[in-house]
Amino acid sequence: MRLVALVADAFVALFAVFLGLRIAIDPAQFLTNETTAIGIIVAGLLAFTYLLPPVQRAVARVIPLRPGSPVDYLTVVIGLQLIGQQIGAQVPTGKPVTIGDMLAQDIPLIILAFVGVGLFVRRSPREAARRLGWVAPRSKRWWLVALLGIFVFLAVAAGIEWVAEKLSPSSQQQVTNATNVLFSRFNNPLGIILLGLLPAVMEETLFRGALVPRLGVVATAVLFAALHSQYALTFATLEVFVLGIGLGWLRVRSGSTLPCMVTHAGYNIAVGVIPYLLR
Repeated sequence: MRLVALVADAFVALFAVFLGLRIAIDPAQFLTNETTAIGIIVAGLLAFTYLLPPVQRAVARVIPLRPGSPVDYLTVVIGLQLIGQQIGAQVPTGKPVTIGDMLAQDIPLIILAFVGVGLFVRRSPREAARRLGWVAPRSKRWWLVALLGIFVFLAVAAGIEWVAEKLSPSSQQQVTNATNVLFSRFNNPLGIILLGLLPAVMEETLFRGALVPRLGVVATAVLFAALHSQYALTFATLEVFVLGIGLGWLRVRSGSTLPCMVTHAGYNIAVGVIPYLLR
């Protein structure tokens, strides 16, 4: 199992390098995707390097990863690719996402979370759910903290956006326009609720449930921000990172992922409801 995972992840890492090199050697593509190519190549090389046992042991001194763990191989390889793509990403101007698009993105996250904690291999469904934090928090007061967290994050996001408008107004407007297009089909009460609940349950299960106990709060928040590649490297990415830090703290202190889901869903819904009510 370990050897198979090592070979598979090495293939993924080298394929990423090959893909980046293909972009780099094509002048037409490289001129418009220079940062994308460099980000993918560097991420692939770092992922391949991590598979070397001495590197794994060195990294384990900084991040609580287990050298030789197939799950950690996969986490590092995928994580580095997410970060590499984020570095080279551009704010999209594409078509609106649908519920099908959201399910296609989010369902694999929850599957990866359960597989990653050893469902049917090391743990029964009940044990896997407990490992992922699908348990009541240590104290009822954490439900109140989760609700208060919604308003705290709204205030923090408003502050970051205010700074973004002062320092980089064109970039902030580009993100706003792209976001409005991407989620334009969720501009009704039911759509707003779905947009709030689906990512909250799926993303929290993977990031705060599966990854925080293994990678820690900060490293998980970086991966969480990298997942939201539609924001590229903008102040919106900083918002997601700060949200990830706060949710990670809530997971560690409460001992549960459920309050994190409440805060995440409430924040998403509030972000959708406020513009809807102001129209």
